[in-house]
Amino acid sequence: MCYTLRMKETRINLSELYAHGKTKTEVRDGELTLWSTHSCTSYAFNLYGDSFKRHYIMLPGKYRLPLRIEMRVRLDAPLFILLVGEGHISFNTPWQDNRRIEDIVKPSGKPNQGDSFDNRLPQGRFADIAVTYNRDAMQICIDGEERLYTRKMPYMRLAQNGDGYAIRLVAPKLSALRIQSIRVMEFSAEAPIMRGDFVGADIIRPPESKPTFGTVIATLPETIRHELQKTDNFLKSLRPLKCKRAVDKNGGKISYVASDFGISYVFNISGEQSVQHFGWYLITAGKAETWHVKNDCMEETLMAIAEVDPALAERIFDALNDCTGCYSPNCLAKRLYMFAGQKRVACHGRVMFGASPADFEAARAFFRYLNQRAIMSP
Repeated sequence: MCYTLRMKETRINLSELYAHGKTKTEVRDGELTLWSTHSCTSYAFNLYGDSFKRHYIMLPGKYRLPLRIEMRVRLDAPLFILLVGEGHISFNTPWQDNRRIEDIVKPSGKPNQGDSFDNRLPQGRFADIAVTYNRDAMQICIDGEERLYTRKMPYMRLAQNGDGYAIRLVAPKLSALRIQSIRVMEFSAEAPIMRGDFVGADIIRPPESKPTFGTVIATLPETIRHELQKTDNFLKSLRPLKCKRAVDKNGGKISYVASDFGISYVFNISGEQSVQHFGWYLITAGKAETWHVKNDCMEETLMAIAEVDPALAERIFDALNDCTGCYSPNCLAKRLYMFAGQKRVACHGRVMFGASPADFEAARAFFRYLNQRAIMSP
């Protein structure tokens, strides 16, 4: 007996996608640009942490398995997240984010469900993404290259479909996601899969020898390496801040701590997906009720910067890492700031930047003003 594979194709009209939460969209020349004014991160998987699901654009309707999602997108900075049902796939994240995949029926909040997944995208140009959900297999391809093939996702063993699965897209405020096209194909039987050479190997391995500053930055693109070396020389020269440098034992990050002032700067090493952040950290010696920040001067420093460069002060304020509710309502790391008539609740008073030359210069400017304030303080 011969069966004909039937397929229903839905081509999404980008101008009909509406934003939810603090997500913004713009359609120009047939392309949709998506971004958010609120921090969204797939790191937030503690008991209360699903806030990245509040700021998104949603495709119309729901879609039934087996299905394939195809998108042509461009991303210039990490990251973006594809939400399907109750789960997600995160793309172009720093490698430290080990929650790149969550099951569409039974998400666990734990590291990857299924096999490892190389989620890198080529930055600065369009890429084709294809995600296939069959009843017994899942595949992710980027520009035709198989990045994941697994038969281990929990949804494959559970009741499926029901009313179908909602599909949403998330881009946090560090990113601007440009979309040229989206289409969804639903199949009457298993969707055709062309196998590649995915073997499920770990994407990142610990270095064979103890990493040093030189060996770690040698892996970075030339522009980022140059800016990081410049920032390293700058931070180490500051007085009275006295930033002490440390390299993570796995080569994943470089940290600078000015312990007398309770502030740190961290650069997470992940090639083009590298990010940097700085802010005030918690002093956690003793009982929890005694935990505190040592010397939070965020508002004063922003006001000092605004006197000379208002645009820079506003940029730093906007880059504060918004509290995403990843812990409890009584979290001690939450910091409330007021600036230029605006209010923002930030995690650890932390400012998040990408790895562009402008991002590096903004970070150095903040420390320059903070150091000047320290010099002038009695």
